[in-house]
Amino acid sequence: MIMSAQTHLVHQFDEDLDELKHLLYSMGDLVTEQINNATKAFRTGDIDLAQSVKDRDAAINALEVSTDRCATLLIAKHQPAATDLRFVFGIAKMATDFERMGDQARNIARASRDDIPEELIEALAKTNIVESTIKTVNLAMLALKNLSETAAVNTLRSDGDVDNAFRDGIKVVTVYLKEHPDDVEKALACLDLLKAYERLGDHATNIAEHVIFILDGEDIRHLRLDALPENLTKLS
Repeated sequence: MIMSAQTHLVHQFDEDLDELKHLLYSMGDLVTEQINNATKAFRTGDIDLAQSVKDRDAAINALEVSTDRCATLLIAKHQPAATDLRFVFGIAKMATDFERMGDQARNIARASRDDIPEELIEALAKTNIVESTIKTVNLAMLALKNLSETAAVNTLRSDGDVDNAFRDGIKVVTVYLKEHPDDVEKALACLDLLKAYERLGDHATNIAEHVIFILDGEDIRHLRLDALPENLTKLS
């Protein structure tokens, strides 16, 4: 009878944990979709699509609230320990990062205009900031869904490409503004765009760090890549 009760508790914990993971994965998938749609809106000047991205941000906020509530109830109900507790706390922290990534997708949508000169859009495209950022976000999602340390470490490495592209983008906008001093508003919109992608890379990095903490108990926040523990630096 005691064994049966224990089995039931374990089964209930697994069900509750699966529900928590489902909420977080849904949140991550929606954020990824929002980033892709916001990017398309900026590139094409599709104001309606941009508005749709801004409108759907509320759904991400609602998922964050649901995830936090689910995590709190799970801890109160099951009092998990060790790896399970790290996982629950990690999910709660990642939900915060996904919510902020949703904010950045909204910021990209806000920067969308139908009068950005094609030459400026093409010059920004050559920095590869969109591709670098989406690669970093996708690696973070892979690390999360597979609990993969390799994908997590590759996320950290990939964010360096985002930072480099961000700096190149700043140079592009600076040069454009010198040549077109009357286009201040358009240049500022592009600066907002670049900052949003750079911040997306930072939040993807945070998610990767949370995954590593869940798996190893290693808090690698604020560490440079060359200062990571040896077991992580060997991953590729």
